[in-house]
Amino acid sequence: MIPFLSPDKTNRSVTKIYEDYRFAFFLWLAVTLIFVIDSWITNRLNNYLIFENTFRNLINQQSFYDLYPDFHEDANHYGPIFSLIVAPFAALPNWLGLLFWNLFNCIFLFKAVQTLPVSQKDRLIFCYIAIPCLIESMLNQQFNAAAGALIILNYTQLNKVKGFYAAMFMVLGIFVKLYGIVGLAFFFFCKHKSRYILYSLFWALVFFMLPMLFSSPLFVTDSYFDWFVSLTHKNATNVSGEGIDMSIMGFFRELFHTPILTNSICIGVGALLFMIPYLNYKCFKKKRFQLLILSSALLFPILFSTGAEDCTFIISIAGVGIWYVLEKDRLLKNILLPVLLITACNFPLLFFPEFSKSHRIMLSMLSFPYFLVWIRVLYKAFMYKKIFKHDDEPMATQENLLLNI
Repeated sequence: MIPFLSPDKTNRSVTKIYEDYRFAFFLWLAVTLIFVIDSWITNRLNNYLIFENTFRNLINQQSFYDLYPDFHEDANHYGPIFSLIVAPFAALPNWLGLLFWNLFNCIFLFKAVQTLPVSQKDRLIFCYIAIPCLIESMLNQQFNAAAGALIILNYTQLNKVKGFYAAMFMVLGIFVKLYGIVGLAFFFFCKHKSRYILYSLFWALVFFMLPMLFSSPLFVTDSYFDWFVSLTHKNATNVSGEGIDMSIMGFFRELFHTPILTNSICIGVGALLFMIPYLNYKCFKKKRFQLLILSSALLFPILFSTGAEDCTFIISIAGVGIWYVLEKDRLLKNILLPVLLITACNFPLLFFPEFSKSHRIMLSMLSFPYFLVWIRVLYKAFMYKKIFKHDDEPMATQENLLLNI
């Protein structure tokens, strides 16, 4: 047999390829480019056009949240600072701007995952698990991948440079899409809490005032009020059935036919469950405990947001990846993960769009496997001392695992 074609060497080569983070990165870039090309061919750029139009609205002092049928369908729902994030892309021709916009979101999330304080093998698992959700995100030209990266970086940078950059990532996430507020969950892990508060106030002031350099203080201030009105209206639309609500709240409303199950009740119960693991205050310095809280923080805002769509679960899939590498029950992993990844592809909407839209539970059921993962994560965090009897070293000794961006 020819030596270099022997089965053993071939298998080893294949194994090495799949274990190389560059191969995973190549797959992410390939997915991104495929769906950029698809958007070019089908001339389906609507979401990107919504985004790039925000910078034009900032300059012209026109509402960020009005409808502009001459430019795009639907309306923007991001904060004023978002107009500056998209500005470099808006300066390019739309076809080129879309390319770099999707590449930015793809690379930003990939690099954020590389900062997680786990082994390179575990990071690769995250990357492969995320591919179905990455497809949805790139297909819809969304900012959600970057929003997930901001949450991850908020945690991984928390105890570096005295929390300065961690505060920046958290506040930016809040000012863009509100999801970043879950970064407050990491406050108890911070070494310099008073400094972290000051840094957060500093960045809040910076991000509030920065758009004013390109517009006017009055316009930007009024835009925050308009943003609140826009989000309130969108929430009412989704709950009423006119929009798409893929949250776990929408799932239970449809399952039990109980429209009276209001968001405030669901979010209140969810927040209470979210806080239960914090009873283990003696575990705050444990790396695995912190990772479980990060997993919960990545899952929670999508599960309990009426604005959740299939493309927003790219944020939560990183939380699923963390659960997967920390989970010791192989049977649970082998059953729950495939079900979750299959539902993540949203086959009902793909193959039966009209039927799915008229039977909303077909859409909201996407959130249920994520909900099961979240409950399992909360259980593991709450029962931490029993599950992780031989725990890892405190987080302070693991800082060498954190990579610089």
